Amino acid sequence: MKRALLLIWILTAVVAVQAQSRLVFNEAIPVSFLIKQEAAGNSSQTNSNKIVQLLTESGTTANQSGGRPNRKPEFVVRLEQQARIAKAGDQLQIKVQLQQIGVSGDVHYRGFDLGSVLLPEQVSMTVRLLNSQQKEVKRFSLPALSLKPNGIVALETTVPDTAGSQGYTLKVENLTLTYTQADVQEVKERIDLIKDYYAADATLNNMQQDVALIKHDDIDRIKQQDQRLRDMEEMLQKLQDKRFSEKLSLNQYDPQRYTAKSNQLNQLLKERRKAVNHTLATLDQQFYNRGISLMARNNLAAASTYFVKSLEVNPRFAPAHLQLARLDFMNGNVREAAGRTRDILTQMRVDPETAQMALGLAHDIYSSFMAEGHAHNGRGDYRSAVAAYADARALCSTLGGLRCNMPALNDGEGRAVFGLYRSMVEEGKRFLSKGDLVQADRLADEAYTFQRQYDYLLHDAPEAAELQGQVKYQYYVQHIDKGRQAMKAKDYRYALEQFESALALEQSYTFQPVRELSGLLLQAAKPVLLSQLAEGYTLAMNNRLADARATATAAENMRSRYALERDTEVQAKYVELRDRIFTQECLNVQADYDRHYAAAQSLIKEKKFIAADQAYHAALNAAASKATCTIATFTAEDGQATIADAAAYQRLLEEANRMVSTGRYTDAIQRYNEAEQHYLSKSIARFGLDHTSLYNFAREQSKLAFTATVVDHFTNIRQEKAALQLLTNLLDKGYAKGKTKKVQQQLGIQLAIKDVTSGQAEAPKVMAANYTHGDKKLKHLGKAYEKERKKLAKG
Repeated sequence: MKRALLLIWILTAVVAVQAQSRLVFNEAIPVSFLIKQEAAGNSSQTNSNKIVQLLTESGTTANQSGGRPNRKPEFVVRLEQQARIAKAGDQLQIKVQLQQIGVSGDVHYRGFDLGSVLLPEQVSMTVRLLNSQQKEVKRFSLPALSLKPNGIVALETTVPDTAGSQGYTLKVENLTLTYTQADVQEVKERIDLIKDYYAADATLNNMQQDVALIKHDDIDRIKQQDQRLRDMEEMLQKLQDKRFSEKLSLNQYDPQRYTAKSNQLNQLLKERRKAVNHTLATLDQQFYNRGISLMARNNLAAASTYFVKSLEVNPRFAPAHLQLARLDFMNGNVREAAGRTRDILTQMRVDPETAQMALGLAHDIYSSFMAEGHAHNGRGDYRSAVAAYADARALCSTLGGLRCNMPALNDGEGRAVFGLYRSMVEEGKRFLSKGDLVQADRLADEAYTFQRQYDYLLHDAPEAAELQGQVKYQYYVQHIDKGRQAMKAKDYRYALEQFESALALEQSYTFQPVRELSGLLLQAAKPVLLSQLAEGYTLAMNNRLADARATATAAENMRSRYALERDTEVQAKYVELRDRIFTQECLNVQADYDRHYAAAQSLIKEKKFIAADQAYHAALNAAASKATCTIATFTAEDGQATIADAAAYQRLLEEANRMVSTGRYTDAIQRYNEAEQHYLSKSIARFGLDHTSLYNFAREQSKLAFTATVVDHFTNIRQEKAALQLLTNLLDKGYAKGKTKKVQQQLGIQLAIKDVTSGQAEAPKVMAANYTHGDKKLKHLGKAYEKERKKLAKG
């Protein structure tokens, strides 16, 4: 109900408004403009000529008869110019609009209508309001307006009706169309778009033919097929991004059936993509199936190639591994087949059928290893037999589901192991009989290692140990003989090395020892030990004490090892070396002491008493490091005592400077005063040192905050003159006067009290000026001084 009442009210209002306004003038005139190639008189004509040229180049006109060249295109822009005047009370409502805008003539390019882009961008005009006597009442010079295909309102305004005349008319003059560079660009883009449309259509035609060539079942070239399909998908996407359907309104005019072709091609590509993706997703199975097919035709080499391709796609595809293992087995590569089969059954997830076939192949491989072992045993090739039985045992121990004939395996392996073991020992004995100890020793070690490897079969076999003992005994005898020969040549070191090697063999094996060996060791060891002690003495003489000590330690161990502690000659040389080391150590300590002492003396001349004290201390430490040397230290002790006061004074100054640098200003002042008291009480001037007063010390500081703290200090101890001078200097260096307000006021008060106490009769203002010297930075001091003087005068 409310909505119905509102609608009635709106209609009533509209009728009332219409009843209040009366149409005075209404005129609709058709206007047309011929656009053709003409001499350029302005920028609009230049641009319209460019448009005509574009139409010419695009061939929008047909060839004339007689083979004459194409005529220049031309077109007409038509519109309806409507002018209207309505009177509403004492106001004239004026409205001028352009409508029914269209373009005709040479406006088609390859079937597409270019009319919408041949409209000019701008239009301009002059509108004159005339009265009944055709005299101009008002003129409207309209600026360039944007012309739109669905029309524009060029002018809509009201003017007062001052004459009350009924014969008003509107006259539109100088109606001008203006083509801009944007119009030229729009025409060019539309022509280019149409060209792209036909080019895209040709591309679609080619792609429709090419898509049939993509074979999803061509597994050997599926990657290339996939890439070709991907390229076509990308090309179609690029064509779709051009939005021909939208920009060229192909739902109204599509001469090449582009939209239908595009949709059809899109569907085809989707179908091909689904098929290719399925092939790619199952490519391992596809390659496997091809390999199985080739195996059925007995083309084993080609089948192997496809099984390998299957594994390149899916390295864990057990069926392909199984077929390759079968091919290896068929080609005599039994160990490769065994390894692959073992991996299938122990490291891969396999279906029951594949697992059963793999176990069957494993049993065939096991039987092949057993047959190989038996054959090698029969020919006496025990090494190869052992390897074959080892492969069979490894397969049995790894694969729990494999049924193995363990008694046959144990029997065959036992015969092979015993046969190989005995052949190693026999060959070693032959080399031993020829005197080739190196080869005999090698074979003895191999036999012994082989026995430990097969301990469950050869645990009690003595042959390897016997052969090894015989070989080592021959080495043992050789070492002793070489040692004796070296003794004769007085090459005691080499002799001792040979006797030591013989002793090591004697202690490691159970053969019959040579009784003379212990005596020979002593005979060779003593001259070597004496030579070693002599070398140590020389090292000590050359002050190479670390090497000399190491030599002495080695000699001591050698004395104990060969029971030469009581040998008088050895003992004398050892004591001589030990004493020489001690003497050299004391000489070194004395040299260190003297060096530090001389440094202290030099530092004293430079008045560097702290460093000198440290040098004396280093000299005393050097002497204490070897107390048994009893170095005379009285010179350093006396020197250190002599400069103790000077060193203490310089340390106090150092501490004061360190406190200033770390911002401990109050502690620094206290420490500096302690230094001053120490300087005076201990007569430090006798050391040639000059003392700088706290005033001068603070004056020369770069840290102005410390100087300000000293100003406070002098103020608090009633040294107003020093405080004022230092304060003036501080302010001259740029220190903020606001930070000194409190101390200025305190100084002013203290100076006033001091002057009153001393009977100063000068006027407060004069005295304040004497203290501040007219410096505005000291105004707080002056004001505090005058105020305190007045206060004291009243009191």
